[in-house]
Amino acid sequence: MAIPTDLGALKQEINKPKEEEKSDESETNIQLRSKQYSEESLLEVWQEFTAGFKAKSQHHEVLILEEKFRRNEHQIIVNIPNEALESTFEKFRADLLKFLRDKLENDHITLASEVVEIKREKMRYTDREKFEYLKEKYPALRDLQEKLGLDPEF
Repeated sequence: MAIPTDLGALKQEINKPKEEEKSDESETNIQLRSKQYSEESLLEVWQEFTAGFKAKSQHHEVLILEEKFRRNEHQIIVNIPNEALESTFEKFRADLLKFLRDKLENDHITLASEVVEIKREKMRYTDREKFEYLKEKYPALRDLQEKLGLDPEF
């Protein structure tokens, strides 16, 4: 390539590649896929993705994927059982998103996560606490206690 000595020719040479780049950008027009999908097809694809982790025995990932999820239009909100598993979800989030978009042929799908703490019952340690719990659960046990004069502490 010869170096132009004229200032006008130099400006033309400098501007030429920029014009070519702009024309390349206008020629590449990306089409987003937007095929409609049902809840059933989403669930099938979700289970297919989960099966891959089950085969690899990746229990934390399976624990997250087996939680219920919500769908709001094209946004899928994944329930995460506790904050400790959120980093695990972030590790495979991109793979899940790509898998869902490819299988369902819809590029508008997005993923979000929400930490949902599971309500835990109070632990029962003493015999009296255990017996009181069983009496609440099985009212007939209360009648037996009264008829037979049972004391759980003894």
